[in-house]
Amino acid sequence: MSTSDIIQIILIFLTILGLFFSYYYNNKQLNLFTTQLKLNFFNEYTKRYQEIILNFPENINSENFDFNQLTKSERNKTLRYMRAYFDLCSEEYNLHKRELIDDEIWKNWEAGIRFAFTKKAFKDGWKIIQTDTIYYDDFYYWVENEILNNEKEKSS
Repeated sequence: MSTSDIIQIILIFLTILGLFFSYYYNNKQLNLFTTQLKLNFFNEYTKRYQEIILNFPENINSENFDFNQLTKSERNKTLRYMRAYFDLCSEEYNLHKRELIDDEIWKNWEAGIRFAFTKKAFKDGWKIIQTDTIYYDDFYYWVENEILNNEKEKSS
């Protein structure tokens, strides 16, 4: 084996080693980028949720909440934000169905949605909003059958 053969073998080895390190570094960067995108995505949904919740009346969670007790202006504002909440829930449900979010995130969101629908205001708001808003079938039936019917069965 000549010196030039040895040099070529060393260069090939160094090239392969360089490719390995490039692959490792790029993969690590891609994972960091993906994690950052997921955090930004989650943060965006959290901000939207907080804005909605902060615009509900203080007594939204009370058992005797009644939209008819609100002034017309308060009622309209509350229903506008209730609609925004249901839209957000619909988006989250759609992301889950399309497997675009982690199961752990969906389980947290789903638990929050289910909890919200235990509240009178959200059940009443859902009924009111259905008079002028149409959600796609999967989400509508999920709310009606999985959430609202389950609540009725639990209370029986």
